[in-house]
Amino acid sequence: MNLGYIKLDKPKKGILNKLCFYIRKTFNLVYKDKLIKENYYICNLKDESKEKLIKLLKKNEIDYILTENGIDINYKKLNGSFALKYMIPEVVKYCFKLIHPKMEEIFICTNNFTNENVQIIKDLASYVKVVNIISSNSRYVVLEKDLERSGIYITVNNNKRTSLKKANIIVNLDFKDLKNYSVSRNMIIIDVSNKFNIDKGFDGIYIKGIKIGTEKVMRVFGEYENFEKEQLIESEMLKIEKYNMVRDYIRMNKFEIKEVIGERRIELGEFDRMKRLIS
Repeated sequence: MNLGYIKLDKPKKGILNKLCFYIRKTFNLVYKDKLIKENYYICNLKDESKEKLIKLLKKNEIDYILTENGIDINYKKLNGSFALKYMIPEVVKYCFKLIHPKMEEIFICTNNFTNENVQIIKDLASYVKVVNIISSNSRYVVLEKDLERSGIYITVNNNKRTSLKKANIIVNLDFKDLKNYSVSRNMIIIDVSNKFNIDKGFDGIYIKGIKIGTEKVMRVFGEYENFEKEQLIESEMLKIEKYNMVRDYIRMNKFEIKEVIGERRIELGEFDRMKRLIS
């Protein structure tokens, strides 16, 4: 994945450097740093400059951008959805702490059998007492038996009438919707797919991103001091890519959940309401 860090250009010392800066500013020029190729500079915030920057980003196939505070570019930005995928166990624990369910139980919806999904399931099984896999993929039935031999217990089911009927917390890895399943309209859905369609009657909590923090002083904070720390942390995760290595990185830096996000920030009062409904 290609990331671009957008900075506002500033004049450097020296007459020639200042002259070059004012030329760039006058003609609304944008450019890519020759040494740090992830960095892009915009000389002012005029629409013409923003349009030129967007063209340059598309030309260089930049997937997502991070911007200095005060810069607003109409381009895909990191929003906590990737961090959510890597920190599902922490998000589940965050939810448990707030709603106090009678049983620590989750339901994972997935039909795609991938190494990453298997690692996520194993990881959750070490955090949560009861892990239920909802899937039509028979390979998960084989996985259930293989994990049992290793002392890891999950259940696999795909009964559309009963499998999700009593679910309080669902982790959706790749389902597009739950329209064929009998479900409660009051539950928590942790969605990492970015393609999930919420039913109109849903009245629960829908989580699709997180804001995270750490008390550690990270190198990247110094390199990009005027950027949002949550986005910088997420970008560092994306550079690592491999799930298990990102999980090690999370533990090493002791990242914590600050907020969970749906279509907007989800207030703690929403979890209080959910707690009353499931008690």
